[in-house]
Amino acid sequence: MLLKIKDLNFNYPDKEIFSSFDLRAPAGKIIHINGPSGAGKTTLLHLIAGIQSPQSGAITLGEEVFFNNDQELLIEERRVGLIFQDYALFPHLNVINNISFGNKNITEEKINTTLHQLDIHKIKNKYPEEISGGQQQRVAIARTILHQPNILMCDEPFSALDSKVLENTKDFIKSYVIKNQIPCLVVSHNNEAVGNDFFDEEIVIG
Repeated sequence: MLLKIKDLNFNYPDKEIFSSFDLRAPAGKIIHINGPSGAGKTTLLHLIAGIQSPQSGAITLGEEVFFNNDQELLIEERRVGLIFQDYALFPHLNVINNISFGNKNITEEKINTTLHQLDIHKIKNKYPEEISGGQQQRVAIARTILHQPNILMCDEPFSALDSKVLENTKDFIKSYVIKNQIPCLVVSHNNEAVGNDFFDEEIVIG
């Protein structure tokens, strides 16, 4: 399933972010979005997800039109998986309930398998305030992937991970993207953590 962005234009009141911006992200490939702070990396993810709307242009995923100059698909209809930079976990829910929230198709077996793959199975009954930032980050990754999105987008997904779990988490994401043949966009300032062997293409914006 190909993500295609064509002639995208988006401005904040005081700043131009994208002007006739194009991007192609093929199925099963990871695209690293790089660039300085304020260049629009997170904004790009939000435009694809439907959190923000472009002024003009087109965003399509396969045959589905997310946005063009005539129509805009609702955010809840896009089946986009977005791993937020701040994790966006519910503080009043434990790990298991955070992962399963809003997911009617999930099974306990799938949850437990994913928890073991990300080495967070021992904290499944703990609350966000009781676990580390790296563990929260992996809970957010598990929750997003278990919703089975048609596209995966990650905003600084490795920022809180130490070297012991970094490679395993990268392998988990890459395997999922390849197995399910979905496009993946990864925003990160930490080029060393991302590593050239993780992504298939790098796009620098700004």
